[in-house]
Amino acid sequence: MKNNPKTLLYILTLASLGINTPLSIVGIISEISTHFNTTIAVSGLYVSSFTFTIAVCGLFIPLIFSRYERKTTFFSILCVFAIANLVIVFSDSLYLSLFFRVLSAVFYPAFISIALTVCEEIAPEGEKQDYITRILLGISVGSIIGLPITTYLGTAFSYEIAMFWIFLINFVSLILIVLFFPKIDGKEKSYEMSLSSLRSKEFVLASTAIVMMPIGASIVYAYMPYFLQTVSDIHTYKLSILLFVYGLISIVGTWIGGKLIVYKDKATLLIFQLVCGFVFALMYFFAQQLIPILILFLIFGVLDGMGYNLIQYIESSVLSKTPELANGVFLSILNGGIAIGTAIGGFLVNDFGVMSIFVGGVAFLIMAFILIYYVIFNLKISLKYS
Repeated sequence: MKNNPKTLLYILTLASLGINTPLSIVGIISEISTHFNTTIAVSGLYVSSFTFTIAVCGLFIPLIFSRYERKTTFFSILCVFAIANLVIVFSDSLYLSLFFRVLSAVFYPAFISIALTVCEEIAPEGEKQDYITRILLGISVGSIIGLPITTYLGTAFSYEIAMFWIFLINFVSLILIVLFFPKIDGKEKSYEMSLSSLRSKEFVLASTAIVMMPIGASIVYAYMPYFLQTVSDIHTYKLSILLFVYGLISIVGTWIGGKLIVYKDKATLLIFQLVCGFVFALMYFFAQQLIPILILFLIFGVLDGMGYNLIQYIESSVLSKTPELANGVFLSILNGGIAIGTAIGGFLVNDFGVMSIFVGGVAFLIMAFILIYYVIFNLKISLKYS
């Protein structure tokens, strides 16, 4: 291929970052509630609709698009994202905005799946995993670093300005694809999924265990900006700076999680649940004390970054013979857990107050710990690095 693989990698990384920025509106749930004149619970459902749609579509949408030429596919999906976000900017209707938010989410799994495939194809020998990791980091940065930016724009200016920033980054990615990305043929035949693997007891219980992790984390994560505003009295630029630091620490956490899994996978999988639950419990008891809350919030950032690795590791271990299927399930479980956790958190905040998010987070992490312990030591699932 005449095109520089590094250039194509950077374009796909930016594009992956861009289509993940709609997740960052969790930081402006209160502004969404005001904009649409609705409750916090309904706003939480509006936010979680994106991840819930990804969870549903993650296993079959990539298969539909895998046969088509890559540049056309990327261009078409980014057009959908750009148009959808532009409509949302100018819409005052909750239902119209919800429709376009869900519409863009339908095509999200196809973009990420094909981007990962293309990166592996164009990567120089010995650098395939590094290229794949860059795309995953783009996904992570899109939601984590995008959170403080979106939160600042939404709280300092307006919901419309926050959504325009999301449109803008999608539009820039679209232009880069048009100008610099080459035509790459799709695959004649898409991969076949081993349905028997999905029916195994090991897969069902392991997947049930790990979906508890993003549920528990998202109950707290999605409403931390709201908690910091209403309880800790941190607003606007201070909140954005804090969330930005949180994002940077989360990226470091992703790197730490990968290292810990290689050397102590079982211990990391189990201790993670206990440590994260303990941090949530401390947040509950120190809610009125600013310095302890800030420290605990940043510790949670490290743990949040680690979680991506842990979920992917278990799925790739249970479905080791079908790595494509493992990545699809990982994407579905991660986003499904985030969607469910955000929805549960919204109802907890609406009915019991914002402090209830910590109780909900601890409850799901305890269930995750029990199930993970069972699948590791009772079912004795085969882990890659054990």
